[in-house]
Amino acid sequence: MLFPSFTFILGFLPVVGIVYFLLAGKNSVAARVWLVAASLVFYSWFNWSYFFIIAGSIIGNHIFATLLYRKRSKLIFILGICCNVLLLGYFKYYDFFVENINHIFRTSWTLKRILLPLGISFFTFQQISFLQEVYSRTLQKRYSFINYCLFVCFFPQLIAGPIVLPDEMMSQFDEEKNRKVDAGNIATGLYVFSLGLAKKILLADFFAVIADNGFTVCPGNGFAVWSSVLAYMFQIYFDFSGYCDMAIGVALMFNIKLPVNFNSPYRADSITDFWRKWHITLGRFLMSAIYIPLGGNRQGKFRTCCNLAITFFVSGLWHGASWMFVLWGMIHGAALVVHRIWSKFLGLAMPERMARIVTFFFVMLAWVPFRAENWSKTKEIYCGMFFPESWKIPAVDMKNLLLFAAGFIIVLFLKPVCEVEKKFRPTWVNAVISTALIVVSMFFFVKYSPFIYFNF
Repeated sequence: MLFPSFTFILGFLPVVGIVYFLLAGKNSVAARVWLVAASLVFYSWFNWSYFFIIAGSIIGNHIFATLLYRKRSKLIFILGICCNVLLLGYFKYYDFFVENINHIFRTSWTLKRILLPLGISFFTFQQISFLQEVYSRTLQKRYSFINYCLFVCFFPQLIAGPIVLPDEMMSQFDEEKNRKVDAGNIATGLYVFSLGLAKKILLADFFAVIADNGFTVCPGNGFAVWSSVLAYMFQIYFDFSGYCDMAIGVALMFNIKLPVNFNSPYRADSITDFWRKWHITLGRFLMSAIYIPLGGNRQGKFRTCCNLAITFFVSGLWHGASWMFVLWGMIHGAALVVHRIWSKFLGLAMPERMARIVTFFFVMLAWVPFRAENWSKTKEIYCGMFFPESWKIPAVDMKNLLLFAAGFIIVLFLKPVCEVEKKFRPTWVNAVISTALIVVSMFFFVKYSPFIYFNF
């Protein structure tokens, strides 16, 4: 089921919310069971076979966690992590590895053309973090199986995050105050949801048309190529941050607070700052699961640089079974190494305004291999940007001009949604704004394009 759909907005969400709070006032366990069931329906709506994948993953990981509670065994912990990695590896990377083996060794192994289950990377990472905390004994308490199910499959953040930590969510379902209807949270949640919906439908999907035209058929005009790359830069920002805003808004309607995932990343003054603000929860997971276990910055300058490079190699591979994603991750890893050497080891600095401009254009150029289908298309785009056939200024399209102006103003100057949420007050003006954004967005549902991060 999709957030930007009549089924979700007019049917699923209000029904699930009303039944949940009616049950929560009488029996909190029944209310949570209802929410688990609703979440599984939400997930299985795309493909009924997904139910067995996520159900098997939940049950298997809970068994490993139960064994770890009884005995802090490194063998059980490693086995649990391996099972999660193998599950993810089979569905996401089987064909990728077989294809590369066939190419290198001239074999002819059959590709399975496996359909990637939505959100498998996100709920697998969450369960890995759960096993880590059970093994390290850092969980605040031992949670019930129902709470664990909600931690994994709570529908607002199930498919594309944010990636939450165990104590960050499960403890909230045990709080008595969260079982009661909170008009303030519902109003705030609707407002945040409407902002995210507008980002996706009224901005990201329109930028997608411009980006797709340029990346499908690279025009010879330099201005057109740059416009396409910039359009994709805005598309992926509004697409993913819009989803996260909607997830945070819907969760808040159920009195559950999800972590912030975006904080104006295109205003970053370094690549390190960018990764503190872009997909924050993924960066947090990669730091705790890969960078720190590798030694972090505790084993000298060379190892620190190597650890950064390895972490972002994994980040690139996590985003998809393609060498283009790996290249994108390695580009960011190299940039982080350069910045670490520049700022920490050499103690150099750049004027803030210049640093922001450099970071903005670096991130923009790095999105090219992320979006391009292959290396040939990547080279074609880069050549079109820097060695075009012409620099003739095309005819001005007022709609596109206004679209780009809105993109720049929002990402560079307006307050991020996380700050708007903190200062939100339920007023008639805000009610009209949220209603208008939702209604206007609904008129464009027919133009809807899938969320980019559904592929990851």
